[in-house]
Amino acid sequence: MFFPNSHELRAQYLIGNTKSPYDWASQLVDQKRLQKMPYRKRKFYEQQNDLIERYIEIDSLLDSDVSHTMIQQYSQENRSPRGVVPANIDEEGQLYLTADAREEYSGIVTLAIMVNFLINIFLLAGKAAIVLLTHSISVIASLVDSALDFLCTTIIWLSTSMIESSSASTKFLYPVGRTRLEPLGVLIFSIIIIVSFSQVAVEAVQRIYSGPREPIELGIPSFAIMSLAVISKLFAWLWCRSINSSAVQALAQDAMSDIVFNLLSILFPVTGYFFNFWWLDAVGALALSLYIIRQWVETTIEHIRHLTGISGDAIDKQVIMYLCVRFAESIKQVTTINVYHAGDRLHVEVDIVVDDKLTLRDTHDLGEALQYAIETLPMVERAYVHLDYRDDNFIGHIQR
Repeated sequence: MFFPNSHELRAQYLIGNTKSPYDWASQLVDQKRLQKMPYRKRKFYEQQNDLIERYIEIDSLLDSDVSHTMIQQYSQENRSPRGVVPANIDEEGQLYLTADAREEYSGIVTLAIMVNFLINIFLLAGKAAIVLLTHSISVIASLVDSALDFLCTTIIWLSTSMIESSSASTKFLYPVGRTRLEPLGVLIFSIIIIVSFSQVAVEAVQRIYSGPREPIELGIPSFAIMSLAVISKLFAWLWCRSINSSAVQALAQDAMSDIVFNLLSILFPVTGYFFNFWWLDAVGALALSLYIIRQWVETTIEHIRHLTGISGDAIDKQVIMYLCVRFAESIKQVTTINVYHAGDRLHVEVDIVVDDKLTLRDTHDLGEALQYAIETLPMVERAYVHLDYRDDNFIGHIQR
């Protein structure tokens, strides 16, 4: 006969039965039904499917009894050195939490940066040759875009390198890491590209009013170079968009901009030449510049909001709430949950109510174990768990 030891009994006392209370998979709507629905109704059920799949992942994590194992390891007297998380929850969680999983492989990020860098070298040289041959303002705008790609790649490479580098001094100066350098680098680049294309737009307007009245002719070599630029950027976009890093996602966005940009950079001067519309090249450059400015203004606003602590997505908040409610039976209530951005990822503050008869040791281990579980979620940077013994206590922070 099997008799549980004291560590297992304590874990059972604090965590209790954490088996999933509901069959979420039965509520998923299959793809065949989705395809038959009107657009708005289909989008609603697609979002519901995404939420249900994330609930299923939380159930899979907690049903693995990792929460029991964490409490058992807290009970052990001879534990691993300070700094190692209980039950390897950081690695264990990645086995179950696959939706929106963050891309942490520095090798693939570095490779994406280097591939984009090599593509940009070729495109910059080719477009510089076309500008010397044709003086097309549309191609000049495309050349500026390629030149700024180098700056974008450099900024992203520097921010990624600084995030990955670690030493005693950096840990002292940046105790929670430097991951916010990544969105900050993208923000800096966004502002630079907006200013640069504002200058291109001004030049285009000047050409419309006082430029040469002859249409620009693109030869076969120029056409071939611009076509190859579109193909290479299409490859970069398809690859980079699959890597879940804000730095590489910025490269993917830039690649998509280049696809549109290079296509129109060919279309405007070629159309102007065949129909003898001398002004079409300058008008095209103006339209391209306004398109880029609008796109990157949206990116700038998004990153400013993230860096200034805007509230997290409602779906993310629901997932975190579900994890807290399901984590342990000794958690009587979740009174407050704040989810807000601190860069690309989220900071989470949770207030939970537990039985006031629990010892300090029990409440500490329970709260910290929940904290580790929340930080396992791929969108979470840091979690803070506040334990309370009543649901009508003070709010916990001075209002600013």
